Amino acid sequence: MSKFTKQHLMKFLQTSAGVNALRKSGEVVTQEMISAAKYYMGMPDGKYFEAKDFDESVVNAKKAYVTLNTIMGGETAERDRFNEGKKQTPELLTPLGVEKMIHLFTHLYCFASGSNSTIGETVRACRQSEISEGQSVVNALTSTTKLTVDEIMKLGYGNKNGLAICRYKFHYGVVAFDMEKLGKDYLKPEEKEVLLMMGNTLVAHRQGYDERYVGKDGQPALMYEIDVYSPKFTDTAENWEKLRSVVYDKRILDEVRKFYTALNEKSSFPDVPACYPQWKEYFKKMVFYELKKFS
Repeated sequence: MSKFTKQHLMKFLQTSAGVNALRKSGEVVTQEMISAAKYYMGMPDGKYFEAKDFDESVVNAKKAYVTLNTIMGGETAERDRFNEGKKQTPELLTPLGVEKMIHLFTHLYCFASGSNSTIGETVRACRQSEISEGQSVVNALTSTTKLTVDEIMKLGYGNKNGLAICRYKFHYGVVAFDMEKLGKDYLKPEEKEVLLMMGNTLVAHRQGYDERYVGKDGQPALMYEIDVYSPKFTDTAENWEKLRSVVYDKRILDEVRKFYTALNEKSSFPDVPACYPQWKEYFKKMVFYELKKFS
């Protein structure tokens, strides 16, 4: 298990997740990070989202990462997952659920940025719509693996429309969560996952199509080589209170929750609430606001 420096833990304690941990020992904080990782990877231990606060559908959700990645994703994230039949967890969308989701990203980032792990290269199968050619910044927490392309295809990760396969090359200062660092707490060691944290800078180079790998729609995968550099956070024009006034607004959250419920129930893509684009933008800005405290 990673041993955090005093300076690193002090940075964590400056975040909203850290404020909640002020009276807890370092070991308890580390256990929260492990529970956050388990929850994101689809193996909840019932300690991060607890039964006393949340519906069973949240506490035991094995695919809550679909909702987490949708919120942090780009403009087509909702429609992409709807078209692929990926189920959302709308019960997450309460004021406390929003707070816990932001804390989850903060816990994972703290663990990753405090871990002295050297990772050379990883690969990922994803949607072409999720790749920005040229330079961009990681928004949605990205799951990659130290397995080969052939191995991830055999595991079913290529089951996506408009398949892209990315080979990531890590440069100095990249913040990534090597799941193998969890030791016995990593419950899927055969997948050798590495979570690429939000804020890292990407430079994507398109390599062309490879007919050896085919997506869900029967089309060949578009291949990318992606250089990954250390995070660079910029200041947001909105202050914390302005962001919070929108992201935690109960009336807005009710509309967002109804939208995510409709994504599970409708046979055609539902209407997007007028409040949703700003809510999603501000949610992402709140996450980055917290992560910037580590820089």
